[in-house]
Order: sequence, then C-alpha cells, then structure tokens
Amino acid sequence: MNESPAKAKLSPWTIWVPVIIAVLGLVVFYNYLIYRSRIDNDVNRPPILGRLEKDLELTERSGKTVHLEDLKGKVLVVSWVFTRCPRGCAAVIAKLMKLQSEFANEPGLHFVSFTLDADDTPEMMKKFASGLGIKDDANWWFVNGDKDAVRKFMTSQVQFRPVQDMPEADRLSPDDKYIHDLRVAVIDHLGHVRSLADILNTDPEFAKFWDEKIRKDLHYLLNEQKKSPYIPAGSK
Repeated sequence: MNESPAKAKLSPWTIWVPVIIAVLGLVVFYNYLIYRSRIDNDVNRPPILGRLEKDLELTERSGKTVHLEDLKGKVLVVSWVFTRCPRGCAAVIAKLMKLQSEFANEPGLHFVSFTLDADDTPEMMKKFASGLGIKDDANWWFVNGDKDAVRKFMTSQVQFRPVQDMPEADRLSPDDKYIHDLRVAVIDHLGHVRSLADILNTDPEFAKFWDEKIRKDLHYLLNEQKKSPYIPAGSK
C-alpha cells in the first residue's frame, strides 16, 4: 500500500499576514472613530445643509461671462438682490459690505449676489453696486442668468425659499415686483451650504445673534479651508 504524500509545512506568514491586516484595519477604524467623534462634538462646526451640485453660466456686472465653477475652493457668501428693490435688498448689501470690510485680508472669501430680475442688465447691476460704494475690482460678483435656471439653483441647491410675485395691491411702487428670501447663505470651499443667516431679522436679539453667528461661521470655514484646501480633480 502506497504511503500518503508528506504534508507541506505551514508558513508562519500564512497565519500572521491576516492577523496583521486585521490589526491595521482595527487601528485605522479606531482612529476614524476618534476623528468623527471630534468633529461631531465640535459645537462650533456649522452643519451641512445642502450641496452645490451643478455649475451655472452667468453674466457679471462687468459684462463678462462667468461660471460658479470659477469660484471652487472659495468660501462664498451668497444673497438675492435686484437693482430696483424698494425693500430689503440695499439693507442686506449694506450688512454684507461690513463683512467684506472685516474680512478684507481673506483672499479665500468671495461674495456673490444673484439678481432675481431677468431685466437687470450688467450696466444696471454695475450702477447699483457702484452707488453703494462697492468697487469694480472687489471680491464680489453681481450676476444675472437664465431666470428659471437661477431660481431653481437658488431654491434646490442653496436652499433659499422660492421667489413669489408681489400682489399688486401690496406693491410699494411699480418696481416692487417680488417677495424673496432675505437670508444670506454661507457655502464652504467644497460647495457645502453651511449656514442660512437671517441677518435682517426684525427682532433686535435675533438680529444680533445672526450677526455674530455669520462671523463665527466664516472664521470657522476659512480656517477649515486653510487646513484642507480644495484640490481640483486631476491635480497632483
């Protein structure tokens, strides 16, 4: 009767390689849990409310065609406006001008004001901004674009409330055509909506709260931007 072939010796690596891989996996997972715990327990961290998913082609007050993609990597302060607004637009812009002045040394910050009036031309937007003292070379776009595309973008991605037509009986003037969101959106350098600040709240205490919060959020997000800058796809 033939003898059975001798059994091959079991290599120690056959046992230790899976053990090492499992241990490394546990270490990585443990460090991830610690990282997530720090983030989740950071009370100053603005929550993620939405995300910008699509680019928009727009016309800036300079008359140039621009794209939102051009601002990827910047922290954005986004608002609604229209040049003949008889209500809160000028007040919103005035508050944003204070922010722009306070954060003047932050190259990673950019302001974008979208007009909701399809009739606003670049010349009208430029005159409106210049009349408020905003320089042409400021880190601030005043933009118009396709009416439906812009409104859809502002509601579905920036999370603003939908624009409504002002009832004729309630109009302060013939140009008082729209009811629109007067909040300001803060968007981080990766395109996440992180704050919707009600800076024109009529209650003084709430107005103070939002004034302080938007500044705190901007400091946080600009610091976040510096720690982990945006790297375009395909870049080394």
